Amino acid sequence: MKLLKKLLSSLMILIMVLVVFFSAAAVSIFIYGQATGQQLIPELNSESDVRRYLKSIGENTSIPFVSDLLSSMGDDPESAAEYQQILEQYDPLFYPYFGMLNEDQKIVYARLIDAVYAKENVVNPTAFGLTYEEAEETWEAVFYDHPELFWLEESVSFRYYDSGAVTAIELHYNDLANDLEHNRALFDNACAAILQEANDLGSDYETELYLHNALIGLCDYDLESDHSQSAYSVLVNKRSVCAGYAKAFQLLMTECGIPCYYAAGWSGENHAWNIVLLDGEYYNVDLTWDDGINTFAFFNRTDADLIKTHERRGKSIDLPACEGEAHHNTEPIPPLNLQLSN
Repeated sequence: MKLLKKLLSSLMILIMVLVVFFSAAAVSIFIYGQATGQQLIPELNSESDVRRYLKSIGENTSIPFVSDLLSSMGDDPESAAEYQQILEQYDPLFYPYFGMLNEDQKIVYARLIDAVYAKENVVNPTAFGLTYEEAEETWEAVFYDHPELFWLEESVSFRYYDSGAVTAIELHYNDLANDLEHNRALFDNACAAILQEANDLGSDYETELYLHNALIGLCDYDLESDHSQSAYSVLVNKRSVCAGYAKAFQLLMTECGIPCYYAAGWSGENHAWNIVLLDGEYYNVDLTWDDGINTFAFFNRTDADLIKTHERRGKSIDLPACEGEAHHNTEPIPPLNLQLSN
C-alpha cells in the first residue's frame, strides 16, 4: 500500500512537471515564431501587449500559465501616457491619414516615423496584431502625411503569418539616404528660401497663391526626373512629376500653418494633387496641371469642378469634400472641357 501511494504521488508530480513543461513550451513557441529561432516580439510588458499578440496569431488565453501571466500583468500607466504624448503631436487637422487609423495603427505610425529618421530597415509591429491591410494603411498614412521624409521610397515590404498578421514592415530608402545630412541641408535651405517671403504675407490665401506660383516657376515637369515621388525633386532638383509637386506644396503650406493634404487618385493615369483648407473651407489644387495648361485652371477648385478630370481613390476618398466658395474662382480661370478617361 505504501509503495502504491509513493507511485501515485510520483505519477502526479510527473504529470504536473509535464504540464508546466508543455505550457511553457507553448508560450515560447508563440513568442519565438515558426521554427526560426528568431524572436518576433521584443517584449511583452503589459496585458494589452499579450492580448494583441495572441490575437495576431489567432490564439486565445486558455493555455496554462498564459492566464496567470495576464492576471499578473496590468497596463503600465507610464507607458500609456508616453504613447499618448507621442500621438498628440500628430494633429489630424494637419495629418489626416493619421486620423483615419485605429489606436494600434497610430502607435505603429509613430514608430515608423522614428525608424525612418534613424534609417532603420525593419519595424516590428507584431505585438499590435495588425493585419496586412492595416499595416499597409499605416505605412501609406506615413508616406502621404509626411513629405519631409524625402529619402523614404514609396515601395515597402511586409512579413506576416499565414493568418495574415504582420510581423515585420521592411522600409526602403533611396540613394539620398546615403548622405542624408548633406541632402537634408540642401532640402532645408531650398525650403527656407521660399518660405522667407511666404511668412511675410498677410493671409492664408495670399500665402497659398504665392507658394503655388513659386513652385510652378521653380520646377519643370519631367517624367525622367530623379526622386520624382518626393518633394526633394521639386525643391532641389527642380524637375518632377505630380507626386513631387503635391508633396512640395503640402510641405510648404504646412510649414506656414495651413492644412494641406496629399490626394491620390486617377486622372487618366495615377495622379496626385492637393486639398487645402482656407478659412474653414476645402479646395482642390493641382500644381502639375496648372504648370502644363494654364496657371490657375486647377487652383482652388471644387469637387464639382473636377468631376470629369479627377477621381480620388484609396483612403484619399475619405479626405474632406471640397465645396469652398470664398476663394473659388478668385483668379482668372479658363473653361474646363477635359474628360476623365478610364
